[in-house]
Amino acid sequence: MIKALTAATAAVAILIPGAAVAATGPATRARAYTASAEEIANPGRGFFTYSETHLYAGGDGYLPLIKDDLVAARTGEARTLVFRIFYLERYRGTDTIAAADLNLIRADFATARAAGVKMVVRFAYTATDDADAPVARVLKHIGQLGPILAANADVITAVQAGLIGRWGEWYYTQNFARAEDRRKVLNALLAATPASVPVQVRTPGYKRTLAPSNARVGIHNDCFLAGDDDYGTYTGDDRDWLARQGAATLVGGETCDVSARSGWPTARAEMAAYHWTYLNPSFNTDVLGSWGDEGLAEAARDLGYRIRLTSAVLPATTRPSVRVTAKLTLINEGYAAPYANRPVRLTLTAAGSARQTVTVPADLRTWAPGRPVTLTVSFTAPRQAGAYRLALALPDPSARLASTPAYAIRLANTGLWDAATGANALNATLTVTR
Repeated sequence: MIKALTAATAAVAILIPGAAVAATGPATRARAYTASAEEIANPGRGFFTYSETHLYAGGDGYLPLIKDDLVAARTGEARTLVFRIFYLERYRGTDTIAAADLNLIRADFATARAAGVKMVVRFAYTATDDADAPVARVLKHIGQLGPILAANADVITAVQAGLIGRWGEWYYTQNFARAEDRRKVLNALLAATPASVPVQVRTPGYKRTLAPSNARVGIHNDCFLAGDDDYGTYTGDDRDWLARQGAATLVGGETCDVSARSGWPTARAEMAAYHWTYLNPSFNTDVLGSWGDEGLAEAARDLGYRIRLTSAVLPATTRPSVRVTAKLTLINEGYAAPYANRPVRLTLTAAGSARQTVTVPADLRTWAPGRPVTLTVSFTAPRQAGAYRLALALPDPSARLASTPAYAIRLANTGLWDAATGANALNATLTVTR
């Protein structure tokens, strides 16, 4: 009877959050973490800030991005994405984009960087008719815009293929009747941008025809939930095909008209099934209004990824330079996996300047929604005695952004986020004693 009671007591001790786990060698501690229902301003996902600007033939129309507005949207409304459409009306009949106009475009990327946001970018020639530019001219323009895109790849969530037809949506067009010409534009954009930048096309059909095996090519659906086929977005088995794509395939867009399908139950089901990462919150207002406050709040929380830490078994005490192991379990509660990988780091920080960083093997692009992920990492404890606070950091992969908290991932937990460092405290300490 005594033996049975002792075993039961030990089992309970292991399961209580914060209780030390008895073991030979370094002691460990198990912890559980509380979920947050808060909308989180994580980079590259969610409702975006819409913006457009024009390079009219008369030289007017360019409205630059405003840093303070973008910061206010990010900090006040959790909008970390800016959709930016650049209309190139002035260049439908001209091969060379003026240096001054390229500098205007370049300055907008600098503004986005300073504001701590990322961009979804599209170029187009018209918002009013089908008068786009000839194929050869479009390719020359891509060649001139490419260096700007490449230099700012770290603040670009996606480049939409654009450039063809009214609004750059590849439909009403004077110059692109042939699929081969559309392929030239898509291939030129893929070549002009780094491999880290997704390029989105307007429909699944375009990807299936032009780049079926290219994981970089995503979809932007700009008539989400309209009619039976999203106004021509889907044909045949496109829906089934899209649902089978990886959870890191970048999908986003906007609604455009009320239909029998545009209510919240269908919206939620399809955003989850097709792994939506971003959405326009300002169009169509009739569709979005029909979702109600609860639907809009859920969409704002769950678009893209939403990574929550559920539990951890962490080293608690050890001798200097001894091998220890940390195990963390997380779950993605969003609609999509992160579209890009980034570092996962366990940090140990003691009083003064003592600090150690441990790289945790992981690929965030495989963190599909609803499936727990357990990360295990073994490392050598610090040589210097002390009490080391443990934290989990998921910084931006770009060296230019890695130290900027606005570009780090915040876990969907209460009481963990450190806005000053961009790391998530694990509320645990590793004590190293001699």
